[in-house]
This record gives sequence, C-alpha cells and structure tokens, in this order.
Amino acid sequence: MKSRDDVLQMVRKRIRLLHYAYSTEDVYGHWIGRFYDFCLSQPDDLTPEQKTEAFLTDLALHQRVAARTQSQAFAAVLFLYKDVLKRPLGDVSALRAKRPTHERVAPSRNQVRDLRQALEDTPGTPARLLVDLLYGCGLRVSEPVELRIKDVLWNEGPTGQLMIRGAKGGKDRRVPIPTACLAPLRLQATKAQAIWKQDRLQFPGVGVPLPHRFATKYPNARFEWPWFWLFPAESHCDDPRSGERVRYHVLPEALQRAVRRAAIKAGLCGIVTPHVLRHAYATHSRESLDALRRLLGHSSIETTAGYLHPEVDRASNPLDDLLA
Repeated sequence: MKSRDDVLQMVRKRIRLLHYAYSTEDVYGHWIGRFYDFCLSQPDDLTPEQKTEAFLTDLALHQRVAARTQSQAFAAVLFLYKDVLKRPLGDVSALRAKRPTHERVAPSRNQVRDLRQALEDTPGTPARLLVDLLYGCGLRVSEPVELRIKDVLWNEGPTGQLMIRGAKGGKDRRVPIPTACLAPLRLQATKAQAIWKQDRLQFPGVGVPLPHRFATKYPNARFEWPWFWLFPAESHCDDPRSGERVRYHVLPEALQRAVRRAAIKAGLCGIVTPHVLRHAYATHSRESLDALRRLLGHSSIETTAGYLHPEVDRASNPLDDLLA
C-alpha cells in the first residue's frame, strides 16, 4: 500500500501534467488526503466504490458539509481513481447533500456607489481600481489580479481591451476597458514598471512565474516587461511549484479583504462581495443576452439568463389591481 505522501505526490504530478490551476491542485490534494485518512478507518475488504460511498455519506451525515463541498470532494476522488490510479470508479450510491437552488442577486447601483466610496487603497492593493474592473468588466475575483502588461490592449476598440487569459474552463476572452479606468490603469502600469525596473537592477535573477512550459521554451521571458504583472505583489515569494524565488501578483485574498472592510464601513456586510460585483455587472448591463454571455465567458446562455429576472419585472400585482 502506498503511503499518503506517495499518493499526494502522484496526484500533484498528474495535475501538473494536465496543466490544471494551482488552486485545483491545492483543493484536490486536500480532499484526497482526507479520503486517504478516512479509508484507513474502513475495513480492508471494502471496494473503492464502497469506500467512496462511505466517505461521501460521512461528509453529508456527520460533517454536514454543503452540497457544493461534497461534490468537490467527489470530483477529487473521481480524479484520483480515473486519472491517477487508472482504475475508474463504477457506480457510487451515497447519501448526497441536497443542493439548494439560489437566485442570483446583485447590489443596487447606489450600493455599488457606496461601496466604492468606502474603499481604501493600501500600498500593496489598489482596491479602487480592482473593484472598478470587477464591476466595470464583469470579472471574476482572480481575473484582474492575474493580468499581465501584455494583456492590456490599449489600441483595440474605442477605449482599449483587456485580454482575460485561461479563465474558467481554460477559455480566453476580451472585455472592453471602462473609460473611467483608463487613467488609473495607465498610472498602475507606471507603478508596475517602476517595480519591474527595481527587480531588474537589484534582483536580476527574480522573475515572474510563467504558464505551462514557457519558462523552458523562452528562459528570458520571465524577466521581460510584457510578461510582468499589472498588479505585482509588494515583495518576492517562493513559487509553490518550482520553488524558485519569484515576484507574484496581488493575491485575490487581499482584494477580498479590502472589499469586506469597505462593505462593513458602508453597512453592506453580507450584501457585497467581490463576486457579487460580477453579478451586478450582469444585472446592470445594457448589453443583449448573447453579448453579455460572451463578455462574462459563459458557455451556456441559460447561465447568463440566471442574472436577469424579466418575468418578475413584468409580473402584475393583485393587491395593486384590487386597490386601483
């Protein structure tokens, strides 16, 4: 029987071979580690399917995890058997947490305005600009912080465009830059260039991490200006995969903390989060449904339609009819 560390090492190698995001590697490693520990407490004569059923049932019945969390754990176990061990699971019948159906809600324009006024920049996190990109472009929280200099297409379209690379589902897309963000973006690029020049002078061996095998094919690219982050972190860190010293970008967690502080200050705690600003973009946008689908990066138009509630807007009210 392989050790826990051996199994997790196999998982990491397979994930990196498939070019999955580091966040996926982190989440799958967590759940496969928990599954391994759980299996140690189960009888040896159980089949993999029975062990998986017991694990998922335990999560739902005793750990009381949300349906989405249980599905995430199941996906990790399926990946372990199918992609790592090459022994795909058969039918798995387990007590599954029921996934509720939630309506997508968005803050009003006034609430977004109040949040923007309450935001405070810090030396390492230009929160105002990042929030404006979330709301003005309909971005996911990780997408603005992962922008590189070459992803800002200043000469495309009336106001320029942002190239969102490797978004959810591995899909690239373009979004127009809001006019209000042009000057702040240019200023941010100037600040980023100052950090890049400082690295080149004082830390010539420290570059930025590159996707896939770009660092092998183009060894100097990690030191070049076009590949530098638009929102670089304040300090260097160790790359979790290569172990090399690198300059990383501002972390999504820093943006989430900034939005939370502003939401508390504006009395919007529990109402506004970074991802809800993407909902607000979809709800407040004047674009057609199909154009909105493309801008948001959705594969299905049904997903985009979930942000709109035309039947509610058009609904008559029997009380108003009665009192008319």
